[in-house]
Amino acid sequence: MVKTAAKIKKTNRPDDIKQPLPADLSEPAKARHLYLMRHGKSEKPKKKNKDVLRPLEKRGRKDVKKIRKLMRKQHIRPDLILCSPSLRTVETLKKLKKAFPPTEVVFIDALYMADADEIMHILHQIAPEKHDVLLIGHNPGLQDFLTQIEKSGNERPKNGSHRVSEGFPTAALACLELTRTWPFLSDQSARLTNFVYSSDL
Repeated sequence: MVKTAAKIKKTNRPDDIKQPLPADLSEPAKARHLYLMRHGKSEKPKKKNKDVLRPLEKRGRKDVKKIRKLMRKQHIRPDLILCSPSLRTVETLKKLKKAFPPTEVVFIDALYMADADEIMHILHQIAPEKHDVLLIGHNPGLQDFLTQIEKSGNERPKNGSHRVSEGFPTAALACLELTRTWPFLSDQSARLTNFVYSSDL
């Protein structure tokens, strides 16, 4: 369990994070941002060790620190963090949380190896008043989710960022800008603005 001053909740049901919908569903959303991060590189599975218990290896911890410095430099301050309960994602969160003030953290079992549709369903449950959300999860779900966004016709970043088709390596961070509230998020209402590999830093 991560020890922080933040409010921490663990749930088996992604619907548990759902809040009442806004009264005016037609009102355009204010700027919202979604940050998707894959956990740092983890140790190879051991014979008697479950996948969910694989810890970060030395390189993984170093790579996460690089992303932490970037988040601090870019003033990324999520008001909600959704995290898979696996050991490698929890350790990634522990390394990252020094980059921003304490914030609400929700551990969701369904995020462990979630596919793209499951990730979208979880995002739909976020309270509309949340504006900056960090999701720490796994592949192939994260890459498949971004691929759907890219296929929707939104432009890829013009700042030298990697293409989604190149992969979503460990300790990579994808930054998306949203035009709708979370309950109404779709592939067409999200735009990839930056995609950073830790190896670039």
